[in-house]
Amino acid sequence: MDIKELIAKNISTIKDLRKKLNVNAELSFEENKTQGIIIDFLKDINIETKVLVRTGVVATLNSGDTCIAVRADMDALPVNGVSHACGHDYHMAIVLGTVLILKKLGFNKVVKFIFQPGEENEGGADPMIKEGVLEDPKVNYMIGFHVWPNVKVGTIEVASGASMASVDNFHMRFIGKGGHAAMPHLCKNPIYPAIEFIQSMNIQSRIENNPLDSHIITFASIKCGNANNVIAEKCEVLGTVRTFSNQLRNKLHDDILINSKLSAEKYGCKVEMEYDFQYPPLISNELLTNKFIEITKKLIGVDKVLHLEKTFAAEDFAFFAEKVPSVHFRLGIGDGSKGIHPLHSPDFDASEDSILNGIYIITNFIISME
Repeated sequence: MDIKELIAKNISTIKDLRKKLNVNAELSFEENKTQGIIIDFLKDINIETKVLVRTGVVATLNSGDTCIAVRADMDALPVNGVSHACGHDYHMAIVLGTVLILKKLGFNKVVKFIFQPGEENEGGADPMIKEGVLEDPKVNYMIGFHVWPNVKVGTIEVASGASMASVDNFHMRFIGKGGHAAMPHLCKNPIYPAIEFIQSMNIQSRIENNPLDSHIITFASIKCGNANNVIAEKCEVLGTVRTFSNQLRNKLHDDILINSKLSAEKYGCKVEMEYDFQYPPLISNELLTNKFIEITKKLIGVDKVLHLEKTFAAEDFAFFAEKVPSVHFRLGIGDGSKGIHPLHSPDFDASEDSILNGIYIITNFIISME
C-alpha cells in the first residue's frame, strides 16, 4: 500500500479528530481540552509526549540525537463565540495524521511534532523555544504550513525568503502643558508634535527606504483631549510597523525614536514611548525550500506548486525559522463554495479534502529527507 492509499484508509479517523478539535476550540493559552485530545490520540498510538508552556504538547517519534520537526498551532479566536476561524483545527489534524501515517509505515527516523499554543495572541513559539522545544533531540529542520483561502484544494503556495511580515506595535505619549484653548501661548499643545511626527515619518519612510523593500507604518489612533476649549496635557499615538526585513525593521524603529523626540522638542514637549517588538518576519530557508519545492512538484505536479505572494499578516512560526532552517507553505482549501472566506472571518470554512493533501505532502517530504 502506498502513502496516499494508507492516508485514504485512515482519513475518516483524522476527519473525526478534526471535528472534535473544532467543537472544543479554545483561546490562546487556554487550550486545555485541546491539549487533552492531542495527548490522548498520541498515547493511543504509543507516541511519547511532553507538555511545554502549560498547554503546548511535544511528541517524538523514535529516538536519536537529531530530528526534523513539524509544527501545528492550537489556539482559536474570539469569533462566533470561540471558533477555529483561522483553521488551526486543520493544522492539528494534519500533523496528527502525519504522526499516524509515519507510525503505520514503520518509519524509523526521528521526527518531532510540536503543538504550539498562543499563536493568535502574544505567541507561543518563543516561549516553547526558551523551554527547550528545539533540543533533546536537536531539531535540524522544521516544516510549518497554514491553510489558505482561495487556493484550490490539491495545490500549495510556497517560496523561499520572506512570506509574512514582522509585526511591531508602538504606543507613544506626547506630553506638553495643558490649559485654556483661548490662551495657547501659555500652553504647550502636544497635538502639534504628534501631527508633525506622523507627517515626517510618512515622508521619511517613503524617501529614505528602497521602494522595493516593502514596509507599512500605520498610525491607527490619535487621542488628544475631549473639549473644544481645553488644550490637553497629553496626546497619545498608536500604530504598527510591518516589514519583510530585520534590517529595515530595526532602521524604522530607530527612525521612530529619533523623529518623535525631535518633534516633541521642537514644540517644547516630551515624549514617552512603549515599542513592542512582536514577531520577526517569517523567512523560509532557500536551500530547504528549494528541496521541498522539487520533491513536492514530483509528488503532486508542477502545476500544483504555485509561487506565493507575500502578506503583511504575521505568524510566530517565524521564531522557529530564525533558529533552524525551515520551510513554510500555504495549503489550498478552496473547493467550490468551501474555502473562499478569509482567515479570521466568521464565515471561514475549508474543504476537508485538504486534510489528505496536507498529510500526503508533509509525510512524503519527511520520508524524502532521510
